[in-house]
Amino acid sequence: MRYAKGGLVINPERDVPLLRQVRNSRFVSHQQLFDFMKLGGFDHCRSSFNWRTKRLLGSGHFSICEGVFGAGSAVYRITRQGLALLEHHGQFTTVLHSNTDHLPHPSQVFHALQLNAIQLALADKNLLVRWQSELEIASLNTISRTPYQKDYDAVVEVWIGEKRACFALEYERSLKSSKQYERVRRALECERRIGCVLYLTSGVEILVHLVHEFESVNMNLAFANAVDFAHLLLETRVITGRNTSGIRFRDMLQ
Repeated sequence: MRYAKGGLVINPERDVPLLRQVRNSRFVSHQQLFDFMKLGGFDHCRSSFNWRTKRLLGSGHFSICEGVFGAGSAVYRITRQGLALLEHHGQFTTVLHSNTDHLPHPSQVFHALQLNAIQLALADKNLLVRWQSELEIASLNTISRTPYQKDYDAVVEVWIGEKRACFALEYERSLKSSKQYERVRRALECERRIGCVLYLTSGVEILVHLVHEFESVNMNLAFANAVDFAHLLLETRVITGRNTSGIRFRDMLQ
């Protein structure tokens, strides 16, 4: 298809999924975005993908996060113009839209990139059935009559052999205040839609702290290092309140 000079023709089958992924991830690297497009069957050609991203960047539908180093490639986030275009194509969310006061803050970059890495790793091993992002969960929670008790970082459905298992995923890069953890404990105690929550951490110290913070919570909680989980996935040995020596996450889900 030829595009008029100075004009922009949107391809609903390729441009819209790309913009939706940038929005839903909050932040996504160039390489991760290409992997997501391949995963969804939207684009398998690197040169075509590069042309598409350059075109949408140039038109201001998403932007490069300046000053982000260590991600391996450029990191993108959605713009108000990109959100307006998604809404025009029926892709509206209640918590991040073209009239939202604040767009995703750069402090969330590496949190988002790690979650992207986990989602892509699960998909690469054909373990992923469904990934519901924090943005989608938070949006659903504002309109659902039976909301989740918390805006989890993700709700994940995976294959365990020929069966499916579902869990909520939380990624903790830094510690919260004691009052914040008190609110989280109350939310987890009231949760009825999710039977298991996996807490991934950026270090051992945070992991140990979380185990102590949530030892009184009466639900299935598992704790592991995020980097380990990105490599071992369901084979990761997780710590639970009942088994501090560790158990395979696959076994816990079963």
